[in-house]
Amino acid sequence: MASGTHRIDLYAPKTLVVMDQAFAAVWKVLRADDPFRDYAKDGELRLVVGQKLLNLVADGVTDPDRLRQLTIESILPGHWREISNAHH
Repeated sequence: MASGTHRIDLYAPKTLVVMDQAFAAVWKVLRADDPFRDYAKDGELRLVVGQKLLNLVADGVTDPDRLRQLTIESILPGHWREISNAHH
Protein backbone atom coordinates (compact mmCIF):
# COMPACT_ATOMS: atom_id res chain seq x y z
CA MET A 1 0.00 0.00 0.00
CA ALA A 2 1.13 3.52 -0.67
CA SER A 3 2.26 5.57 2.28
CA GLY A 4 -0.39 8.21 1.54
CA THR A 5 -3.22 5.70 1.67
CA HIS A 6 -6.17 6.87 3.73
CA ARG A 7 -6.93 4.45 6.57
CA ILE A 8 -10.47 3.56 7.61
CA ASP A 9 -11.34 3.71 11.32
CA LEU A 10 -12.95 0.27 11.76
CA TYR A 11 -14.52 1.35 15.04
CA ALA A 12 -16.01 4.67 13.93
CA PRO A 13 -19.78 4.63 14.49
CA LYS A 14 -20.51 5.26 10.79
CA THR A 15 -18.23 2.38 9.76
CA LEU A 16 -19.84 0.03 12.27
CA VAL A 17 -23.31 0.93 10.96
CA VAL A 18 -22.21 0.23 7.37
CA MET A 19 -20.70 -3.13 8.37
CA ASP A 20 -23.84 -4.03 10.32
CA GLN A 21 -26.05 -3.16 7.32
CA ALA A 22 -23.84 -5.18 4.99
CA PHE A 23 -23.76 -8.16 7.39
CA ALA A 24 -27.57 -8.19 7.64
CA ALA A 25 -27.91 -8.01 3.84
CA VAL A 26 -25.38 -10.83 3.30
CA TRP A 27 -27.07 -12.97 5.94
CA LYS A 28 -30.45 -12.48 4.23
CA VAL A 29 -29.02 -13.69 0.91
CA LEU A 30 -27.33 -16.67 2.55
CA ARG A 31 -30.55 -17.68 4.31
CA ALA A 32 -32.48 -17.45 1.03
CA ASP A 33 -29.81 -19.54 -0.71
CA ASP A 34 -30.10 -22.40 1.82
CA PRO A 35 -33.30 -22.01 3.91
CA PHE A 36 -32.87 -25.39 5.62
CA ARG A 37 -29.48 -24.61 7.16
CA ASP A 38 -29.49 -23.86 10.90
CA TYR A 39 -28.09 -20.34 10.70
CA ALA A 40 -28.76 -19.63 14.39
CA LYS A 41 -26.04 -22.15 15.30
CA ASP A 42 -23.68 -21.44 12.41
CA GLY A 43 -20.99 -19.52 14.23
CA GLU A 44 -18.33 -20.48 11.70
CA LEU A 45 -20.23 -18.88 8.83
CA ARG A 46 -20.83 -15.75 10.92
CA LEU A 47 -17.09 -15.51 11.50
CA VAL A 48 -16.34 -15.96 7.79
CA VAL A 49 -18.81 -13.21 6.84
CA GLY A 50 -17.57 -10.88 9.57
CA GLN A 51 -13.90 -11.42 8.68
CA LYS A 52 -14.56 -10.79 4.99
CA LEU A 53 -16.41 -7.57 5.80
CA LEU A 54 -13.61 -6.41 8.10
CA ASN A 55 -11.00 -7.12 5.43
CA LEU A 56 -12.98 -5.26 2.78
CA VAL A 57 -13.52 -2.23 5.03
CA ALA A 58 -9.83 -2.26 5.98
CA ASP A 59 -9.08 -2.17 2.23
CA GLY A 60 -11.25 0.95 1.90
CA VAL A 61 -14.61 -0.46 0.76
CA THR A 62 -17.30 1.43 2.68
CA ASP A 63 -20.37 1.22 0.44
CA PRO A 64 -22.83 -1.28 2.01
CA ASP A 65 -24.04 -2.54 -1.40
CA ARG A 66 -20.47 -3.12 -2.59
CA LEU A 67 -19.59 -4.83 0.69
CA ARG A 68 -22.58 -7.13 0.27
CA GLN A 69 -21.72 -7.90 -3.33
CA LEU A 70 -18.05 -8.67 -2.70
CA THR A 71 -18.81 -10.76 0.38
CA ILE A 72 -21.46 -12.83 -1.39
CA GLU A 73 -19.14 -13.33 -4.37
CA SER A 74 -16.46 -14.69 -2.05
CA ILE A 75 -18.81 -17.06 -0.19
CA LEU A 76 -21.14 -18.08 -3.04
CA PRO A 77 -19.11 -17.79 -6.28
CA GLY A 78 -21.34 -17.07 -9.27
CA HIS A 79 -24.31 -16.19 -7.04
CA TRP A 80 -24.05 -12.42 -7.49
CA ARG A 81 -24.32 -12.71 -11.29
CA GLU A 82 -27.54 -14.70 -10.83
CA ILE A 83 -28.99 -12.00 -8.56
CA SER A 84 -27.92 -9.20 -10.91
CA ASN A 85 -29.35 -10.95 -13.96
CA ALA A 86 -32.65 -11.58 -12.18
CA HIS A 87 -33.10 -7.83 -11.67
CA HIS A 88 -32.53 -6.92 -15.35
